[in-house]
Amino acid sequence: MPPLTVTIPSEFKYVGAVCVLNLWLLVKQHRAVMYWREKSGIWYPRTYAEKAEMEASRDAHMFNCAQRAHQNTLENLPILYVTAVVAGLRYPILTATLTGSWVIGKIAFTNGYATGDPDKRFNKVYAIGGLSLVAQGLIATGIALEWAFGDLATRYLKV
Repeated sequence: MPPLTVTIPSEFKYVGAVCVLNLWLLVKQHRAVMYWREKSGIWYPRTYAEKAEMEASRDAHMFNCAQRAHQNTLENLPILYVTAVVAGLRYPILTATLTGSWVIGKIAFTNGYATGDPDKRFNKVYAIGGLSLVAQGLIATGIALEWAFGDLATRYLKV
C-alpha cells in the first residue's frame, strides 16, 4: 500500500488561528466558574452544587450554570479539533469560517447560561454555531472516507 501524502495548504494557518480562539473562550469560562465557586463556597473536588444548595442559594445556582457552560465546551472540543484538522487540510478557509462560527456560538451559549436562566443558552447564534459543527463533521467524514476507501473502486472493480 502506498503511503498517504498530506499537503498542508498555506491557508491552514487560519484554521489554527481560529482554534486558538477557543483558549480565550475557555479562559472566560474558567474565570466565571472560579468566581461562582468562591462566591458559593462549592469547593473542590465537587463539580456541581446539589439541588438543595441551588434552591437555597442563587450563587450555587450561578456556579452550576457557569460550570455547565464550561463543561459543555470541553465535551465538544475533541470533535471540533479533529474535524477542523481533517476538513481544514482540504478546505482551510471554509473550515476556519465554520470553526469560527462554532466559537461565536459557544460565546453566545456561555453568555446565555451566565444569566442564570439555562433556557437562554439556546439562541439563534448558538444554533448557527451548532449547525457549523455538524457541517464541518460531515465534510471531515467525507474526506476521511475518501482517504480510507477512495481507491476501492479502481482497485477492485476496475472502474
